[in-house]
Amino acid sequence: MKRLLLLITFGLCSLAVSAQTAKPTPVASGPEVAKLDSLAKLAQRFMNANQPDSLYGLMGASFKQQISPEKMKDVTGQIAGRLGNWVSMEPKGMKDGVARYKATFALSPIDFYISQDKQGKIETFLFKPWQE
Repeated sequence: MKRLLLLITFGLCSLAVSAQTAKPTPVASGPEVAKLDSLAKLAQRFMNANQPDSLYGLMGASFKQQISPEKMKDVTGQIAGRLGNWVSMEPKGMKDGVARYKATFALSPIDFYISQDKQGKIETFLFKPWQE
């Protein structure tokens, strides 16, 4: 499990530096939060339906420059294979435009970070070991 989480962290962390350095502030309401919630729910749906191409279509240009569709398919497949379906998510905070969720999978909770670029596409998409 630790190896998988390291792969997830190293495979997708390059765009989430701000999310790794400080605890997020409580999630507020507003259009940015609503858009991130919507993107997070779409990501959950596409992961549970084993549709990595659809998930990759939500990603912005800077994300796609760093992560290939094949790498995305590999990592999301490993997450599903090791943790099962993504059951639920609970907002935990937001810092510098990056929202943090407690993503509960069938076998374990995971920290999930997501942000969007100026075009409304996903810029940060990161799973890390769960920390309260």
